This record gives sequence, C-alpha cells and structure tokens, in this order.
Amino acid sequence: MGMLDHWQPVFLSRRLRRDPVGVVVANHPVALFRTSNGEAAAISDVCPHRRLKLSVGKVVGDRLQCKYHGWTFDGCGNGESPAAPKLTACTASYDAREAHGLVWIKSRTSAPPFPEVTAPGFYPICTLEHAVPAPLELAVDNFNEIEHSATVHDTFGYDLDRLSEVKVAFESTDDTVTVTNAGPTKTLNRAFAWLLGIRKGDTFHDHWTTRFSPVYSVFDHWWTSPDGAREAMVRWRLYIFFVPQDDKTTRVFSVTFAKSRYPGPAGGLRLFRWLLRREIDREVKSDVSMLYHMADYGTGIEGLKLSRFDKVLGLTRDRIARIYRGAPAGRVTLV
Repeated sequence: MGMLDHWQPVFLSRRLRRDPVGVVVANHPVALFRTSNGEAAAISDVCPHRRLKLSVGKVVGDRLQCKYHGWTFDGCGNGESPAAPKLTACTASYDAREAHGLVWIKSRTSAPPFPEVTAPGFYPICTLEHAVPAPLELAVDNFNEIEHSATVHDTFGYDLDRLSEVKVAFESTDDTVTVTNAGPTKTLNRAFAWLLGIRKGDTFHDHWTTRFSPVYSVFDHWWTSPDGAREAMVRWRLYIFFVPQDDKTTRVFSVTFAKSRYPGPAGGLRLFRWLLRREIDREVKSDVSMLYHMADYGTGIEGLKLSRFDKVLGLTRDRIARIYRGAPAGRVTLV
C-alpha cells in the first residue's frame, strides 16, 4: 500500500462549504468540493487541460468548473470542455467520506478498514487541525514521547524534578505500538486543577497506542492518587491523526473526548466545553512550537543520544515505513 491508499483526514468538515478548497496530501494536490446534495468529493487539483488549480474554480451543480477555460469535472474526475464538447478528459479522483467532523479520502483502488474512533461514555469536546513544520516521522516523535512534557506542556505532563520516577513500558505488535506511562504529575494551574479534581502529588497516567493505516495515536489521560484509590474528576481520550502534506509539513487532526464524574448531563462538560477545547488547542500548539526550532529535520535516529523514553522512535519508524509508506519487506532502514 502507498500513502494515499489509507483512509485519512484531510480537512475539517465545517470549513468545506460552497467554494472548493485545495489541500496537499503526501505531495499530491487534491481539490475538495461539495456536490449539489452536500456530499464531499475529491479530485486532483490539476486541470488536465492547462494545469490550473481546480480549487480556484467554482462548483456548478454536481461539477467543479475550472476558472481558466470552463472545463467541468464530476466527483469521479470525468471532464468536459464547453468549447469542444467532443473533447473529454479524466483526472484522478478519490473516495471521500465524512466522519467525526472531518473529510477523509483514499485512493479508489484500495480497500482499507476505516479507522475506528470510539469513546463509549465520553462526551465529544472538539475536532481541531494544526500544521506541524516537520516531516511525518518527527511530528509523530514529538507527540509520542512524554519526556518533554515536563518542560513543554502545562497540563498533560510530569514533574521535572521527579521525572526519573516515571514508569514507562512498551508493547508492540506487527502493526501497533503501545506505551504506558505513570508518574508524579506536574503542578497545574490552581483553578484548572480544582476543576479537574487533581491534587498535589497525584499520579498522571498517559497511555497511548499508535496504528499505521493511517498513522494515528489514541491517547488516554487521567490522574489518580498515588495509591490509585482515588481518581480525578475528568478523563480525556484523544485521537491524533498525522497526515503528511509534503516532505516538510505534517497536518495534525485531533478528535478529543472527555468523561466526567460530576453530576448532571454529560457530567457538566457542556458548561466547560469551551475551556477544555481551548486547553487542547493550547497543548497541541505547545508541541507544534517545539518543531519550529529544530536544528536538524533529518528523520534518521542514528547518532542520537536516546534515553529510556525513546524506544518508541525506532518502533514507530519501522511501522511507518512498512505499513504506511509501503516499503518492501527487508528494506526498512532506521538510519
């Protein structure tokens, strides 16, 4: 399988309205538009006539009209010329669907399972998109390790002075990587800690599993007393999808849920949804900010001085190469 053979999110549904939009997925320009019945469609963002971006055109009925010469294309990429009705052309098209507030696409010829996004008993908080100024592997590295949480993050992280006490374990299968972490939480903003029911000295639990068709991680975050007898009032579950735009930029789409032990509908989360959304947005932006300051954007790990938290780097690179990028068996390299 190649990178476009996996179902992966490419745009926020709420932002795809009447006008078409252009996105780039794995170096492939794609034009997204809605047909007359509101369904999402995806075709190549290159007009086969004179190579103008189709995304700067307009939607006419069920077809996307090129702004240059008026050629129109349906959702399957079938094109017609108004100046020469007998002249036709076909451009690449993609399967498209919408779920969880996102527009997803894949190649027409592949048949992968659709990612399962489930959170029974949880309340939906937000669906967000962020641009990460780094290759896919470095974006995944940044989100999928917790050593930096002590210095970069304000909420989901560990106490820097007690980072050596954090317990970390790794499990992997042929197509997944699971990491479990537990240790002394960092000190949170007092008001936010009170709202979440987190006390000084509590244990922060950070567990995630990464899958690779497409590349995404499912994070579960919660806090307990050191002995595990008491749990804080709110749990989080985040689905974070990593979609390469090109060799230098990765789009990160996050779908966040929360569960509350407070009384009332949705555990009162409806009242504070805006605050939780703002917190998720801020924490993701904290990750993104670090990647603006990398001294080297190479994806090799040879020569790095790695710690006990960094075993995940090699595990994820192997699976990204084999499963997501489709590297031939026996030719995967971590250098």
